[in-house]
Amino acid sequence: MIMSDMVDPVELLDILGNENRRRILQLLSFRPFYFNEMAKRLDVGPKAVIDHLEMLERAGLVECYQEQGRRKYFRIARRTVLQVAVSPYSYGVRAYLSEDASRNAPGFEEADASPDLKLLRDELHLLEEKRHELHELLAQIESREMEIRKKASSAAGTHARDQLEQEIITALLCGSTDSSDLAARLEVPRAVVLDSLNKLKERGTVHLRGQEWSI
Repeated sequence: MIMSDMVDPVELLDILGNENRRRILQLLSFRPFYFNEMAKRLDVGPKAVIDHLEMLERAGLVECYQEQGRRKYFRIARRTVLQVAVSPYSYGVRAYLSEDASRNAPGFEEADASPDLKLLRDELHLLEEKRHELHELLAQIESREMEIRKKASSAAGTHARDQLEQEIITALLCGSTDSSDLAARLEVPRAVVLDSLNKLKERGTVHLRGQEWSI
């Protein structure tokens, strides 16, 4: 499920475009660090590390905590999945979140006795196999989706009288939306989009319900 408090996925993509921010997240995926420790490990100035951490905190990717007056530590706040899909018939960026069940754990310190390493290894391998199966299923779904989008684009062309109308119909095949959203997605002035929508409506190709247009 996409969480409502998630930073805009396109903004998140920009944030992760910086190599040092990616290196910080890679480091924090092993255990919590305090910023001077990170700066030394990454060979990056402390001021730069602080700036990167502040940006990652604002994005909800990183959080800090302090234990009984000791150093301030940083850790990954929660599991975040950023999905980018690019094909000849679609482009999309989505972000998914799930709370980290072990977020209260300070790092390597565990309340329970250390479990058997071989059992942990076997479970991780099993989970990796399941992840691979899921990726294969997603690849099949995406392949079928691209095939349907290709057919949808072709079908849209039979109902359109110009290129913009075809793009509008193709966009609405993916779901109803308002004219402002359509204009932003197509990067066309809203007045131009509205004119095309009204022409399509007159021909019975699209419908307006409240503020939303649909097929």
